[in-house]
Formats: sequence, C-alpha cells, structure tokens
Amino acid sequence: MFDPGVVPPVETDAPRLWMLVQRDRVLLREADAALAGQREADRLPRTGAAHFIGMLDGQPVWTAGVEDEAEAGKGWHFCDLFSVYGMANEEIWMAAGRAVQIVEWERINRFCGRCGIPNEAVSSERSMRCPQCRLLRFPQLSPAIITLIHRGDEVLLARSHRFPEGLFSALAGFVEPGETVEGALAREVEEEVGLQVTNLEYRGSQPWPFPNSLMLGFFAEYAGGDIVLEDEEIAAADWFPVSELPNIPGPISIANRLITSWVARHQGG
Repeated sequence: MFDPGVVPPVETDAPRLWMLVQRDRVLLREADAALAGQREADRLPRTGAAHFIGMLDGQPVWTAGVEDEAEAGKGWHFCDLFSVYGMANEEIWMAAGRAVQIVEWERINRFCGRCGIPNEAVSSERSMRCPQCRLLRFPQLSPAIITLIHRGDEVLLARSHRFPEGLFSALAGFVEPGETVEGALAREVEEEVGLQVTNLEYRGSQPWPFPNSLMLGFFAEYAGGDIVLEDEEIAAADWFPVSELPNIPGPISIANRLITSWVARHQGG
C-alpha cells in the first residue's frame, strides 16, 4: 500500500526506496519493476533536492531528479508513466505519478516568480518560499471534470482529435478560475456537444499526472439538446447502447471506471 506523505517519519529502521525521475520517466528494475535503493540513488547524478513522498508497504519513499544524460545502468531502465502502469501495480504507479509531479514542480520553481530570488524549500509542508518577498509556491494541481452522460440504456461517448481512430471516452474538461465543479461540468458538456444535463452524481477522483491534473468523475443524466460538436475539440460523438460500446480507454483511466461501473449498474437492474 502506498500512503502519500510530506514529512518523513522521525524514527524508522526501514531502508529508503527511491523513485528517481529523469524528465517524465522513473527508474525501475527491469526484472520486477522494483524501486531503486540507496545504491542507485547515490550512483546517479541528481538535478535537485531529495523529497519524501510517502510510505510504500512500510518503507519510506523518496524522489529526486537525475540528469538527462545519466544512464540507467545494467538491469534498470527509465519508464514513462503509461509503461509503469503496464509493468507494476497501481500503488507503484501512484507513487511514480507523485514523484514526477514533485520533481517537475521543484524544477520550475527554483526562482521566485515575483522577484527572481532563489527559492528555499519549506521543511514542514510541500512548498517553496522566497527568502526575500516570502512568496510561497505549492505544487500546481489543475482540477478537471470527466462525466459519463446517460440516457436510458445509452451513454454518450466522444472522440478527441488526439485519440486513435475508433477510441471513444467520456467528456472531460478543466475547471476555470471562479467556477464550481458542477458549473464546469455543465459548461463543458454544452460547449463540446451542445447538450444539457441534470442529476449529477459524483463517482470518485483520480490523480492524473499528465502533467498535473486531478480528475473528478461524475455520472450525469441527459436533460435536453441535440449533439452539436465543438469541432476544434471533438472529432466525433454519439449515443451508444451499453451492449454495443466502442473501444474505450484502458483501466489506467478513470474514464474506464466510469463506463464499466455504469454498465454494471445498468445490467444489474
């Protein structure tokens, strides 16, 4: 089990594990997708500070960036986050996503954005502070909604221009400043496919480190309108019976969980 954290335990005899990050990839052992130990952490040249990110099965996990030119070494390789999901369990994937985001946050906040002075890490929380103007910089999270719209025994699925041909998913979009999550959902649905929805049902969330989103998942009931595509965002959208779904995202995505859980609910009566 991975338990995210900010402040490392004061007393522990467990050896450190390391989620070492090179750009947007993490170091794992080729044989079994295990995390690096202290030996690998000492061998590879780092680009910044070490950050505690949590406990994995009772062992403290730390992360740090390593230089772009550094070689993984025999028996190790740097893996992108999509590959990590296929190689390791979900707990390691969560730790990897957290590590990549924290290392990137440190990289882009080395200097104060207000006065240009080098920032200093705050030990008691996940933040960087300017020693001159005291501006605090926390890791950036971009909240986004993703919603599965249902109508009788049908669900609305759409295909982004970025998707491979034939792949359809639930509608998603970012929450704007000053906007509620519910307001963002209604706006995104109307903007992207011209529909109105009602009876929103929150279904869960998922950190989505591509690069720093937090996905908030909903069911929503169709309330009116005809499908009108927002051409710049949506390549295709249609209603699909739950018994005849197209190709959908894999289990790495909350979209998959929304779709499969709705199918299970519908088929269960």
